[in-house]
Amino acid sequence: MGYERNPKVYHLKFQDGEYAGLEVRVKSLSMKQLLTMRAGKGDDDKDGTERAVEYLAERIVDWNLTDQGVPVPPTLDNILEEDDDFILAIINKWTTAVSGVPAPLPESSPSGEPSPEASAIPMVPLSESLAS
Repeated sequence: MGYERNPKVYHLKFQDGEYAGLEVRVKSLSMKQLLTMRAGKGDDDKDGTERAVEYLAERIVDWNLTDQGVPVPPTLDNILEEDDDFILAIINKWTTAVSGVPAPLPESSPSGEPSPEASAIPMVPLSESLAS
């Protein structure tokens, strides 16, 4: 009996900022798609952004986007009608999830102050060096 692979689906949740509440489910990229996106060019004349939008439309499972209460289907035509910053935010979050790049440290991370242990080391003045 063989192994049946199920493509991974990333559940992107926008919790802060302008898109707070947006949820998008997107399938993982194929290795070829990931490499092509990272290279920024492929065998065709499309630039990286155009290719990323097409990959998004191809791989998107669903989203909770509505227009005046009516669900907006995640088709390529509808994606192309959205604001660029909105779609690029989705693509950025998706590609970050796919590539496994860790999120930035929280604002409350240490600021690099000296360790208290280091300041507890007694300091003694050095003796003058003797001339030979």
